[in-house]
Amino acid sequence: MAPTTFTSIVLVAFAVVVLTIASYAWFGDWEPQPRRAPVPPSPEVEAEALRRASEGDLS
Repeated sequence: MAPTTFTSIVLVAFAVVVLTIASYAWFGDWEPQPRRAPVPPSPEVEAEALRRASEGDLS
């Protein structure tokens, strides 16, 4: 089965997309983004939340 013009165009377009993505990954200036642990609330905030909860004011 001989390749048609449409098949050739699709294969060339696919190759261009793959090479574009590969060149961006290889030559692009990307920096890894470290995962950051959530910052625990301060003792003052925890004490205020406990005070509000004990008073029954949950707003």
